[in-house]
Amino acid sequence: MQLKNKKLQPSLSKPTVRHALTVATCAVLSGSLSTVSAVEEEESDLSKIGLSTFYYTEKDRVSVNTTHVAIENDLGDDALLRANIIYDTVTGASPNGRIIPAVANSSNIPFTSASGFSINVNDNGSAGKRWLTEFTDKRAALNLSLEKPLTRTLKGTIEGNYSSENDFTSYGAAGTVSWDLNQRNTTITSGLGVLNESVSPASGTPSGLGVSNCNDTAPVLPTWANCNVTSPRFGNGKKRIFDGMIGATQIVNQRTITQLNYSLGVSLGYLTDPYKLISVVDNTIDGEEVMILYENRPDRRTKHSLYWKTVSQLSEKKVIDFSYRYFWDDWGITSHTFDYKYRYDYKEKSFLQPHIRFNLQSNADFFQRAIDSSVASLPQYASADYRLGKLSTYSIGMKYGKELGVNGSFAVRAEYIIQSYSGVDLPDMKALVYQGTFTFKFK
Repeated sequence: MQLKNKKLQPSLSKPTVRHALTVATCAVLSGSLSTVSAVEEEESDLSKIGLSTFYYTEKDRVSVNTTHVAIENDLGDDALLRANIIYDTVTGASPNGRIIPAVANSSNIPFTSASGFSINVNDNGSAGKRWLTEFTDKRAALNLSLEKPLTRTLKGTIEGNYSSENDFTSYGAAGTVSWDLNQRNTTITSGLGVLNESVSPASGTPSGLGVSNCNDTAPVLPTWANCNVTSPRFGNGKKRIFDGMIGATQIVNQRTITQLNYSLGVSLGYLTDPYKLISVVDNTIDGEEVMILYENRPDRRTKHSLYWKTVSQLSEKKVIDFSYRYFWDDWGITSHTFDYKYRYDYKEKSFLQPHIRFNLQSNADFFQRAIDSSVASLPQYASADYRLGKLSTYSIGMKYGKELGVNGSFAVRAEYIIQSYSGVDLPDMKALVYQGTFTFKFK
């Protein structure tokens, strides 16, 4: 049965919820930050502007402040023009890959941080932890998209985006096509995107597994070690990312809609992180760090993911939103992500939405805590970046939203996140997220 565009009490509006599902999964193509509520009143001939502030902080590590302005303009004939403007600052310290604790080599280590300037990472390091590298960064990003019906059952979206940081630039474009079938109860969506990225450290990109620092006083050095030659530096590290997605959205009944997507991504070029290190340790003397190398990753990566999402209105005041994502790539990483939201309209025009999410990830084939100095030769690839290791992430949060009159709405949310690691010495990461959003509609 075909659903009509009407206020969602008690049933779901098909166009609104379908669009919410599509945005949630198509955004992977271009990094668009557009958000659509799973339950809202369908409007026409309206423009909308939203302002969001976002604060994220990890204990003793990274803090992020973000300002996001989202503008949506109805051009008529069901055509929508959207713009997202994002500005954020990132400060703090990030694990650089060195072992914990590092007991030898008290000399200063010149090192270029993600801020784009040279710093020293010594025994004290950040807050007495030399396995952390301090940095400060700023980012500005712009995303533009145009959504327009092509025929009665076919709709197209094109978008472009640009992002710039102190040492990093990114630009790309994406396009999606949605085809309505089965009296608009089924929608097939496909999309393609391409992204160009360039990282430009102040002193250039280092050679993979090149020497960052060497302990000349160590009793034993690897036979392949040459402390007199540090890693050569090259120009900017460039890469290109191609993403494709195909998916189907199905209305199950007047209260439930579900979606299944498959995504494929291929990255080519410089995929190594120029700021990440890996220790070389002598396990015959209590794992003493005798050398520090820059990491090295393959120059190609193919990623796959399956994504399933279901939104169901249990009653006039209750909506559940569940998603599951399975990810795998040719670096050996697999991950499972579960996300659950429960929206409760506890009184007219106000709602509470608890949120639970957890992610389980395996490590990359070339991930290792450190390189043993006794190996006859260096491996082809090696990284101690915790993001490529085995980890588990859990988050729990709450969102409160309220309509402000006819054309305004307001929402705040808070999340608590814990991330645990296996195979590295890092302590658990604990983080807090705070976000406030105000949206105003006008004709």
